[in-house]
Amino acid sequence: MNIKTKCLILTLVLVITMATDISHGLRTQLSDSDNVRVVMVVISRIDLDDLEKMPYVRELIDKGSIALMNTRASGKNSEFKSYATIGWGTRAEASHATSCFHGIDDKTGPIYERRTGKKMFENGIINLDINKLVVQNLNGEYGAMPGILGQVLSENGYKTALIGNGDVEDVRLTPAGLIAMDLDGHIHSGDISDKLIKKDSTRPFGLKTDYKLLLDKFKEEYLSSNLIVIETGDTIRLERYKENLRPEIYEKHRISILNEIDDFIRNVVENLDKKDAKLIIVTPYPSDKAASRGDRLTPFIIYEGNDGEQVLYSKTTRRNGIVGNVDVAPTVLSYFNLTSDKMTGRVLQSVPQQNNLNYIRSLNRRVVNTSTQRYRVLYSFAVYQIIISVLALILIIFKNRLPVNWYKYISLALVGNMVVPFVLLLMPLFGVTNIVITYLLLLTITSIVILVIYSISEGNPLNVILYTMSLLVLGLLFDIVSGQNLIKNSLLGYDPIIGARYYGIGNEYMGVLVGAVLVLTTVLMERYHINKYVPIMIYGLVAVIVGFPSFGANVGGTITAVIAFLFVSVRLLEKKINFKRLVYMGLAAIFAVGSMALIDLFVVKNKSHLAGAINQIISNGPVIIYQIIARKVAMNLRLMGVTIWSKVLLSAVVVLSILFYKPIGWFRKISIKYPKLALGWSGIIVACIIGFAVNDSGTVVAAASVIFLTSTMLYLIIEDLGRKQ
Repeated sequence: MNIKTKCLILTLVLVITMATDISHGLRTQLSDSDNVRVVMVVISRIDLDDLEKMPYVRELIDKGSIALMNTRASGKNSEFKSYATIGWGTRAEASHATSCFHGIDDKTGPIYERRTGKKMFENGIINLDINKLVVQNLNGEYGAMPGILGQVLSENGYKTALIGNGDVEDVRLTPAGLIAMDLDGHIHSGDISDKLIKKDSTRPFGLKTDYKLLLDKFKEEYLSSNLIVIETGDTIRLERYKENLRPEIYEKHRISILNEIDDFIRNVVENLDKKDAKLIIVTPYPSDKAASRGDRLTPFIIYEGNDGEQVLYSKTTRRNGIVGNVDVAPTVLSYFNLTSDKMTGRVLQSVPQQNNLNYIRSLNRRVVNTSTQRYRVLYSFAVYQIIISVLALILIIFKNRLPVNWYKYISLALVGNMVVPFVLLLMPLFGVTNIVITYLLLLTITSIVILVIYSISEGNPLNVILYTMSLLVLGLLFDIVSGQNLIKNSLLGYDPIIGARYYGIGNEYMGVLVGAVLVLTTVLMERYHINKYVPIMIYGLVAVIVGFPSFGANVGGTITAVIAFLFVSVRLLEKKINFKRLVYMGLAAIFAVGSMALIDLFVVKNKSHLAGAINQIISNGPVIIYQIIARKVAMNLRLMGVTIWSKVLLSAVVVLSILFYKPIGWFRKISIKYPKLALGWSGIIVACIIGFAVNDSGTVVAAASVIFLTSTMLYLIIEDLGRKQ
């Protein structure tokens, strides 16, 4: 046997051995997945306080993982949409009419075939309105794919089952089917019939879930199904019957129902395979009582038989203890070693946390407090900003006719406009939950900061602006790169309950940062005649921080910052702004976003929503771009009609327009006196226009930026007039 033959034989042996090992590993992996059982118990309309009435669930929390779940869906929220979002991993559309499921029989079969043109399944549960559901989501904001969780499981040989309902009298309530169904609206097996409900004259609608029969059905399905969704139902009935009950009777029913569900869960866990079973307890939607107090995040629990207190972490939110309803479906798939590029949610991870329930309670109080106080405080600040700007304008128009002291007071108040965003950034450090104390603390700290700035400014108005902007910009940049711990909890930050953003720099502070940076850099040049390349380097640094996936991760903010900063940079370099340079600015913004996208996709470990959007575009095509643009336009149109920030923006436009035309010469005079600062003001105008156009809450971005244009300009004019009196 020659050497070549020996080498060939040796190579074949190695290949066969490696193939055998890979095949064995693959078979082991598939075998492990085949044994997995995911049991999802649905208890809608409960909150964290209700868990105290469920002693066994409380024990599971001590041994498992808990989080607060955001229940936001596509468009206006509803219970049905949240069920759908849980099942499809993308914010979804659904309604009562498209959430009704039926057992397959001689009556439903012909209807399904007539509507879909597909042959009816031999058994299981079906959604007869699947066509309407698909159209709803095609026309929705996020283009969710109805039934994707069940479809991926089915394509890989796994079975889904649905047990239970929330039916009341003649109203059919089976939205839990949205979680388990496939693309055809089909669920392999289960029971959603009236047999699972028994009559009880003491209960809402005279009905209650038969938990003994529900448990028997679960035991049957556990032998043959991989994903079993169980709708407990009674909490839904109670909420729908609530208006007929006195508060104490409502609470009595609630305690009884929760105790029964708690016992049912105990029985379910006793029948689980401790090695391969996963128990998920999910609340798709909050109770009316909880929602009325702003408590819209619902409890979400995963128990895997592990021993140790944990909270859940989501890359969607980048927060320990807060997850999205979009994260549930990807997490279920992960138990079977499966994924889907049709989902925007991320797989949940468990993080050790002592006293996990207390941690979640504290987190919930903080979030609810921020959410409930946010509107009132920001509304007050916006009204204050409008009033002070108008009063300053009146002083300018009626100069020499009003008392001299007025100039001093309005001057201080205008500085307050610029200081408040910095104080709102600091407020989370004090942990205040009372709204009155919040107002008092905001007023006190703002006053102290203003007095300190005036005391060290040596009477120079440029120093006042310089120190104010320095505090704000440095404070924001430090917080952004250190994890956004202040921004996440600031009233000027973002609200996890709304769920528009969970990390990075939000649109409010993004607008503030861009406006403040433009003023800071140009007032530095005005005050100290620094080299013009220093501001340009600062612009580059800030743009990177705003857009970098691990820091700001704000795509609209990146575009806004890049174009506004380039505009000012070109003017600092004494170049003319022409069409060609405007095109270059646009291309630079595209390049910046593209660079951040590549870093997000291939470099950073924790992917941001930018990487998610890119993956969605790659997977589903350019239609995703259209959906994103349509969503942003729709959001802007909605905000323009309801937010106080639109009034701030409008008042700023009016004030600046009047300053431009009359009193004659003031706008031009102040720009000539402070030519470098005037360049910063022009950059803010550009930032307002671009920010309004490319952000889903562009009104907020523009209003937050323009504060630093109107406040600094009016302040300098008032100071100038005050000195002449």
